[in-house]
Amino acid sequence: MSQRSERVTIKKWLAEHARDEAVHYRDIADALGRDPASVSASLSIERKQAQEGDRPPYFVRVAPGLYRYNDLCEGAVDEEAISEVRLRAEEFNKATRSKMNQVIADLDLEGFKRLAEVILVNIRARVEEIEVERRHNGSVVMITSWRDDGGRSPVVVYAKKCDIDEEVDVDTILEIRGALPRLKANQGVLITNGVVNEEGRKEALGYAPNGMKVSVPPIHIMDKEIILNVLLESRTGIRPKNVEVFLLDMEFFERLNRK
Repeated sequence: MSQRSERVTIKKWLAEHARDEAVHYRDIADALGRDPASVSASLSIERKQAQEGDRPPYFVRVAPGLYRYNDLCEGAVDEEAISEVRLRAEEFNKATRSKMNQVIADLDLEGFKRLAEVILVNIRARVEEIEVERRHNGSVVMITSWRDDGGRSPVVVYAKKCDIDEEVDVDTILEIRGALPRLKANQGVLITNGVVNEEGRKEALGYAPNGMKVSVPPIHIMDKEIILNVLLESRTGIRPKNVEVFLLDMEFFERLNRK
């Protein structure tokens, strides 16, 4: 018994002998060749560590001194393993997102125009009817319309190619808004891999410098983060990979060992 007890933990002993019926901690101590006070202390420590780790303990206390194995702790182990895999996948996806940001910044203007057309498909614009109005200052100015309104309202699209994480200021928003009357449009869309600053965002929403809301044609902003979100959520420009996760099926091996 002493040689066996050196190898068996309280958790393992409970899993083998106390799944259906509770056992007194003194009997656990006797089976493991341990002092009852030591077993009681170990159970108290496990309860505290489980609370701190926000997980179920490996035992259930059914009455004073009586303990039964807690099957829920096995599920918690599985969930912990799965959570670790999810965390690693999230870190990998963040790295992919960062690489995508760099690849977009490396596109030439024509390549970025094609990317902008992909983005427009995802926001239900009539891409097949796009007309390029002009190219200038690293931007392609296009005219299209929304599918949802039957193509009645022309929309001016500025596809502005930037260096990585380049700031886009209020001047770009004002340039787009100024082009709307000339192109007979009532709204604009800015598609850029840059980052629109706070002043530019307020101008796009129609806020005057004094903070008052004014009535101006809206400018919809689709800058770096939104572009990346659209591409990743639509599974565009990436190749999803399914990963199998193998968790040990203890019930299978326990059935093999039953007599």
